[in-house]
Amino acid sequence: MNVLYKTLLFLFLLTTRLAAQDTPPFFPEEMIVTASSLNLRDAPDKNAKKVGTLTQGTVVQFLETYKNGEYMQADTTDPESPYAPWIKVQFKGTTGWAFGAYLTGTIGLHYENDFFPEGENLPPLQWFGVYARDSFADEVRRVQVRLADEFNEFFQTQMRVLKTNQSEPSKFLIASLMPFPTGYCGPLGHFEIGEMYFSKSLNPGGQLSIYPGNDMNDTLLRPTYGIAATGCAQLENTYVRVTDYQLRLIDFSQEPVQYQDLTRWVKPDVPDASPSVDLLWFGDLDRDGKPDAIINDCPYEVGCRASLFLSSKAKPGAFLHKVCEHFWPGD
Repeated sequence: MNVLYKTLLFLFLLTTRLAAQDTPPFFPEEMIVTASSLNLRDAPDKNAKKVGTLTQGTVVQFLETYKNGEYMQADTTDPESPYAPWIKVQFKGTTGWAFGAYLTGTIGLHYENDFFPEGENLPPLQWFGVYARDSFADEVRRVQVRLADEFNEFFQTQMRVLKTNQSEPSKFLIASLMPFPTGYCGPLGHFEIGEMYFSKSLNPGGQLSIYPGNDMNDTLLRPTYGIAATGCAQLENTYVRVTDYQLRLIDFSQEPVQYQDLTRWVKPDVPDASPSVDLLWFGDLDRDGKPDAIINDCPYEVGCRASLFLSSKAKPGAFLHKVCEHFWPGD
């Protein structure tokens, strides 16, 4: 691997996925083994006693992380050893620590031309893409994906990037253990600033609606949720600082109106940083008749993340639940 690329990639991980200072890092509740064989140990150390071995494709339950999800090297004596968090998981009654470089969520959000570092393979999951079906609706397609080598001008080296077998570009890709229904997945829910007089911003004072939509000849009423952002913006010297930021989902259909607080999912990692939050997409990916959404925020000094929320995974008393996130260097 090119040394410059390797260094920059590692620095990006340090600034985005190392131990969070105030906000605990996100880990999915279910994870799948990506290595051909993965050891479970009784402590977060490669030399700790082995309590089990997991094969590729094994699904485990996430329990906790070591040192709040801090990225560390599996083997400090080997400069090529990967960095990742140690994760405590459970499988069929056996509990142990596994190295996170060889685990991934059972649902993953990806974009075409994502970088895959050398040694990192595609997860053993099914792949689906969301595409514009026409001028007014999106659809889910089952896709095949591959990693292709392409020259990157910024890094000045060949990079392994994610490609599909489709001729047109997707809006985003989902890797999933369980299949997603193909076909219609909601209205054209991706907003670009200036288009159709909408803004995707969820800065204080912003409010947007998300809804599953109706396919042709479908007249059933579906729930619509509002997403509202509040907070106080003040000018401090030359910098606008937002305090008391809150992001809440509103269910208008109930009396009294019900709310879900989404603030913890978009809280900046740096205490004095102002939140930067956008609605990237909404629709009905899991086809349960309720809205799903992708929300983007930039909680770190370097880098942003897009988080996928599914209604079918919501906990009691909630309407959406975060299932995965995708990192990128910035907006």
